[in-house]
Amino acid sequence: MSSVTSSSVALVAGASGIVGIGVTQRLVADGWRVICASRSGGGDIAGTEGIALDLMDPQACRRALAKHTDITHVFFTAYQPAASRAAEVAPNLAMLRHLVEAVSAVAPALEKVVLTTGAKFYGIQWGQTKTPCRETDPRQLPPNFYYDQEDFLRQAQQGQRWSWVNLIPPFVSGFAVGNPMNLVMGIGIYAAISKEMGLPLRFPGSAGAYDALHQIADAHIIGSAANWAARSDAAANQAFNVTNGDPARWCNTWPVIAQGLGMAWAEPKTMPLADVMPDQQALWDRIVEREGLRKIDINRIVNWAWVDYMLRMSHDVVLETGKIRRAGFHECIETDRVFAQRLQELQQHKVLPA
Repeated sequence: MSSVTSSSVALVAGASGIVGIGVTQRLVADGWRVICASRSGGGDIAGTEGIALDLMDPQACRRALAKHTDITHVFFTAYQPAASRAAEVAPNLAMLRHLVEAVSAVAPALEKVVLTTGAKFYGIQWGQTKTPCRETDPRQLPPNFYYDQEDFLRQAQQGQRWSWVNLIPPFVSGFAVGNPMNLVMGIGIYAAISKEMGLPLRFPGSAGAYDALHQIADAHIIGSAANWAARSDAAANQAFNVTNGDPARWCNTWPVIAQGLGMAWAEPKTMPLADVMPDQQALWDRIVEREGLRKIDINRIVNWAWVDYMLRMSHDVVLETGKIRRAGFHECIETDRVFAQRLQELQQHKVLPA
């Protein structure tokens, strides 16, 4: 595996998201020079530079990157939500294409493009899937923009000196404020509301999901895997599953979460968070005022319908990780402990009450 040098320059797209923050923090810690691309141009993570970049505009991408001829690696974690699976394809493929083509045109030292997709690559969004999911499994029926992104990289890489990697995590945990698809934030706010009402912490998803086997990839692990993939000769022009390393069940994790938050817990009770949580804003505002927390709109900062979807996935979601370990990536962390730590992190940043 190559070492990071003074000439190693990373461009991270989507650096303000959960995965992007994890990737950026890991790169900075390892000595990379990191450029964070965003519409606003802000480099909010310590040790990084910011560049204003509209990924939907190919000409704007080329103009903004014209002076950045020293970029050696691209890390793509950006995501554009849409009304349907089919509608997601065009914008998410366009953002990747515009960025890669712009960097390729101006950066002769480009070595690798590291893409992060997800377990929807294996069709988990459609229901029961053969487990463990392997990188060699046949694809599901489209639409699925993950397929389009990987296919674009395969085609664009032909004849180029750079290579690509597709990292495939399952469910993701991490720190971010402002990303509505944030399971840690959703559970944290739901728990705080329950605690304020004197209620035990009840798992609000389905009974099947409570007992099903699943995996999480924390942003820390994804960041470490991206750092490894960028520097490893064994990670070239192929996909790798990446997880924390320990399959989990909510029935085991839930008591750990409750204990970490100083709450009692009770048996699961399926309830539609998308219906009940929007009515809790007034109560949340009182908590914020009393505890001196950051003022947030709980219906904008969390997509409650998405949390419902995540906590009602009653089939096993298990990814086989032998391939990435045989290639040389061995880092792992304990899922239950890290999930509790992520909630504590939100408390420390005055987003959740302590």
